[in-house]
Amino acid sequence: MPHLIPDSEVQRYTRGPASSTVSSVSNFQEAIRDILGNDYETFLQGSYRNDTSVRELNDVDIVALRKFTVSTVFSEERYNQTISWPDIFAAVKASLDTSPKLRGKTSYGDKCVKVNAEWKADVVPAVRIKHYDQDPIAIYSFREAKERKNFPRVHYDNGVEKHQQTGETFKPLVRMFKRWAAHHWPSDESVAPSFYVECLVSNVPNDNFVTDLAHAFFQVGYWIERNILPNPAPVVYSVARDKDILLDTEWKLANYARFHAQLVRSTGHVATALNAQTQAEAIRRWRSAFNE
Repeated sequence: MPHLIPDSEVQRYTRGPASSTVSSVSNFQEAIRDILGNDYETFLQGSYRNDTSVRELNDVDIVALRKFTVSTVFSEERYNQTISWPDIFAAVKASLDTSPKLRGKTSYGDKCVKVNAEWKADVVPAVRIKHYDQDPIAIYSFREAKERKNFPRVHYDNGVEKHQQTGETFKPLVRMFKRWAAHHWPSDESVAPSFYVECLVSNVPNDNFVTDLAHAFFQVGYWIERNILPNPAPVVYSVARDKDILLDTEWKLANYARFHAQLVRSTGHVATALNAQTQAEAIRRWRSAFNE
């Protein structure tokens, strides 16, 4: 059905980074690859890699996969020599510190070596489980003191497939929901972490992703509102479909309950905006949905 929400109002929340920003991020990742050398396979993961980042995002996730090191937890291969995870992290940091542009700008994070330079980057050390060009790979959490499997390339491929199956509306809808969450919880990302928001939207059936993105935001939000209740929480798969994200070890249910309650209120604003009789009222209610 037609509505009076201008396309410019919708695009305010669907835009991704400028092409110049994407190019700069790609160049930064290539610089990291050159520093680490041929023993590593490096690639972007996360929002920039998946084309679901919002414009002001300044954090880049880069996987630094050691081609010739296997997981002692998940791999079936066994060798006489092993290397500890602290030494793996230290090797990545030491290599990055050889660059004059990065020296003094690196530090350790839970699962990464943090770089605070041209871009804020989380360089994630990883080892292979099978061949280095296959998922899953293994990463390590110091906080949890254990390895975990990671599926960055499967996530990317599944996102591309979902985008194609939805008439190329999946990724702009993900950006819209991320923007919506950032406007409601600007200083508390734990309520709606970017990764989990993308996973949540990926679980919505394809027929809700209509061409008109204002209608699509309502239909996707309304489907989530009605079908993914916080109590009892259903199984909600990651984009890579390797795990359930609605667990207290993942997206804490108390946080998701806050997300869900606000979504109910916001879809009400969107419904009113879609049925508004004047453009001014349509814009006012549409922006109210995004806490503006």
